Amino acid sequence: MIKAWATTLMVSCAVLCAGPVCADGSGLEATAHCEPAPGPGRVLCEVSAKPGSGRLVWSDVLVVRAPEFARPLRSRVLLVLGSSPEAAAAKLALVATQAGQGKLELLVRGVICRASDAGAQGCKTVSQPVNAVLEVGPAPSP
Repeated sequence: MIKAWATTLMVSCAVLCAGPVCADGSGLEATAHCEPAPGPGRVLCEVSAKPGSGRLVWSDVLVVRAPEFARPLRSRVLLVLGSSPEAAAAKLALVATQAGQGKLELLVRGVICRASDAGAQGCKTVSQPVNAVLEVGPAPSP
């Protein structure tokens, strides 16, 4: 029973990824940047994503880990597709309770679609981990 289920799963994955979308190995290019904050309070970070090739039709960002001194207001934020379907961006807000410096770990997810020569459209899900540095308070002296 388990062997039949595993075989079915492998065949399904092969069929889903047999089209032109999966053939080129394209993925998601994601970046994140947080503005340094002068002190405790709100910290804004900007996350952007674009496909290596194809068209980005949906995307979100998940907060995987945040420093103890700065907690996210939301752990998941949808990225808004821009005027062109090649890029998406979102603002992510955190609340810093004290000064500190740390790493914000994010996971950007998306769905990329690409039309084939036959006119059919194939889509795939992609994800890309990305990190940003959070700085709250005065910069450390050298």
